[in-house]
Amino acid sequence: MSQENQGGTFWVRTLAKGASTIGAATAALCGLGTAISFSGKCIAIGIYLVFFGVLVLMLEATFCFMFLDIGKWIEEKSKFIRNWQKMVVYFGLCLPPFIFCGGISSTIGSIGFLVCGMSYMVLTIGPKGSSNSGEVPYERQFDTITPA
Repeated sequence: MSQENQGGTFWVRTLAKGASTIGAATAALCGLGTAISFSGKCIAIGIYLVFFGVLVLMLEATFCFMFLDIGKWIEEKSKFIRNWQKMVVYFGLCLPPFIFCGGISSTIGSIGFLVCGMSYMVLTIGPKGSSNSGEVPYERQFDTITPA
């Protein structure tokens, strides 16, 4: 199933990709700040944020990595990942920095992954009906009232 068949308008999909790209870049940059630490857990979380931030950046902004052989392969494979699968993975990626390192930069990096997950949650939920789907048509409102 390609990205075009997954629901959501072009603008919503583009907004989700843009928000995910910014979130992944934020996570990678904050991972660099987290890796400069005296705590072993925070150093590991910093490496975690950088690695998965770059990986999510490869999935969302594939044009940045087209000069690498793996960039072309990731672009081909990422077309078949469904929105709900991306949402679950991105929500899962945001948990370890909160749990293991409570620093400000790891928290901001984790929020970057949370933004990625929430943008794909919007695509997964999608529209649930038109804006006037709950309204009764005007002609039928007064059908039961008859003048005496």
